[in-house]
Amino acid sequence: MKILFLILFSLVTNSCAIDKKLSKSDLEYYHSRAVANANLGKYKRAIKDFDKVILLDSNHIISYYNRGLAYSSLHKYHKALIDFNKVIKLNTNSSDAYRSRGNVYYYLKQYGNALIDYNKAIELSPSDSQSHKNKAMLYKVLKNK
Repeated sequence: MKILFLILFSLVTNSCAIDKKLSKSDLEYYHSRAVANANLGKYKRAIKDFDKVILLDSNHIISYYNRGLAYSSLHKYHKALIDFNKVIKLNTNSSDAYRSRGNVYYYLKQYGNALIDYNKAIELSPSDSQSHKNKAMLYKVLKNK
């Protein structure tokens, strides 16, 4: 049911004409559409809408984070790093941003940086099992080198 809703939401909102002059009231609309597209795997569309949200609110942490995830899904790791760095700058306590940036470093084979970020994510959120799992996978890679 959720997938059906996301598909319908994406189809309806993508067919709407986009006004060139954006206002703050458009922020939620574009953010919702971006999230729906990202959930459907339409990352390029999602990125365009996250761009609009960030244009409207240059401190919209959730959009930077989600755009970073979309870039990661497209293997555009350097762009993802820029977004995760921005999230961390805006909120130094975001364990999700540290874990996600650690994942990008891992994919870029910058294992030292990945380890630092996984450790920071664990420090901020000790019960986050994903950060522990990612750190363990990193150690496995390092052991096999």
